Amino acid sequence: MNRSAMLRAAAVAAAMAATACARDEGSAPRDVAARVNGGDVPLARVDAAIADDATKGTASRALEAAIDEELLVQKALAARIDRDPEVLRKLEDSRRRILARAWLDRAVAQRARPDPAQVHAFYVANPALFEARRIYSLRRLAVEGAARRAAALREVALRGDAHAVEAWLAREGLRFDVRETTEPAEAVPLALLARLRTMKDGEAAVIQDEGRLEVVELVRSIPAPLAEAEAAPTIEAFLASRRRLELAREEIDRLRGEARIEYLAGPGARGRTRKPPRDGAFAVHAALEPTFDSPADLHLAASVAAPAKEPRS
Repeated sequence: MNRSAMLRAAAVAAAMAATACARDEGSAPRDVAARVNGGDVPLARVDAAIADDATKGTASRALEAAIDEELLVQKALAARIDRDPEVLRKLEDSRRRILARAWLDRAVAQRARPDPAQVHAFYVANPALFEARRIYSLRRLAVEGAARRAAALREVALRGDAHAVEAWLAREGLRFDVRETTEPAEAVPLALLARLRTMKDGEAAVIQDEGRLEVVELVRSIPAPLAEAEAAPTIEAFLASRRRLELAREEIDRLRGEARIEYLAGPGARGRTRKPPRDGAFAVHAALEPTFDSPADLHLAASVAAPAKEPRS
């Protein structure tokens, strides 16, 4: 049983306990978690609350959050807030977003799932995240206003460790912050990860990126490989999410190509029909952006969406 199913089962148990006192009025429907002032709180709504970060993913908190929401909705309806023009506009906006996403989900769902060969290829192409994954203990010195001294700083780093660099910075009157971290490969910035793979324990490197200067000492690294079977679910989720976004862009491009679009108002409007862009320049609806469940997923996204620049030496 996966975590979501376990939480849902716990929510059902909590709901049964919460509604036990009402059984003398008749058994509650199985799909109802609680009853508030006569109004039902469906289990589906509890499921949605479980997925909400605000509930911290626990069944009891999810149930209570759904009850709180029901109480607030009842008061809003009693005050006829649902007839307020601004509220109506927001409800319509939400409805349109849900419909747009539902169509794309239906249009791309079957084609977005990666096959085993794609998962294997991605695993092989990213050894630092999987087969050769390591956990790094680092001593990091973030240096302020030292961009012009980068060459001298690299010379010092080549001759000694981060402590020697720290002493040099102090003598030069340069401000810096020191922090020590222990991070798995998927939590390390891509530019730094590329450098760490070639370093030995005790070595220091200077990382310069868009004016930011950092001296990183590799205190030690511990092998922590991920087998392909273990990494496969994360890779599948990432590849499916990336492919879904690509297919969504293709679908929107196709619909635009078939549509007659007239720009009547707003930026650049000329009161005439224009051909839709064919180069993907238009923005994909925000609701269609991929979502990721873990730091590893985010790191995979970054590795594809923003390839790391070659670190400067």
